[in-house]
Amino acid sequence: MPDFRAWLCEATGSVTGMNGGKRTKAIISALFAGSALLAAAACGSAGTQSSVRMAAPARDVIAALTTSPSDPGQEAGDTASLEKAGAAATDAVQGSTILSVQAENDGKIWEIQLAGPDGTEHVLEVDAAGKAISEPRVKDTGSSEKARVVGLVKAAKQTFKDAVEKVSAAVPQGEITHISLDRYNDNALVWDADVMGPGETWHGVKVNAEDGTVTKTGG
Repeated sequence: MPDFRAWLCEATGSVTGMNGGKRTKAIISALFAGSALLAAAACGSAGTQSSVRMAAPARDVIAALTTSPSDPGQEAGDTASLEKAGAAATDAVQGSTILSVQAENDGKIWEIQLAGPDGTEHVLEVDAAGKAISEPRVKDTGSSEKARVVGLVKAAKQTFKDAVEKVSAAVPQGEITHISLDRYNDNALVWDADVMGPGETWHGVKVNAEDGTVTKTGG
């Protein structure tokens, strides 16, 4: 059996070295939370814990961070990848609606925020192949925020899928790195997206969630 202590130190070291970002460390911490006792035993006292089986969530996230999408024709940030990730997330939280999707680790992982029917917010990670690699986590929000979120979802006539398709049409061959639903300074309800176009050119695209109007900046 593998030495979990050695594996954990080597794996987390190699992962954080991929981009040196705090977001990567945060994802690793969240996904290892389910294996906290194993990790504590492995890294705390090598004398009393020589080896344990690798925890499934740890194995899945390391695989997601170090491999490419299983479909060779699928690029990180394209419409198919986003829609597949969104479907996996909403399957994991029944009756939920997507609020935001954020690309992590060059699109190998999507961090997805969902709204439950009562406005409860959930967060989970999905890999680029459309597989949930973490359990949904409930965000601690108050009743007023839940009511606000319910209002956003009810007012949005343009779905996540509609918005992704409009954003993709606005920036052909672009890769969506972030998209979220919210109200902004003018109180307009929009799907706000960041897109990396050909030549590493950034574009900001907003899709009005009520009438479908598209506006684009950058490029």
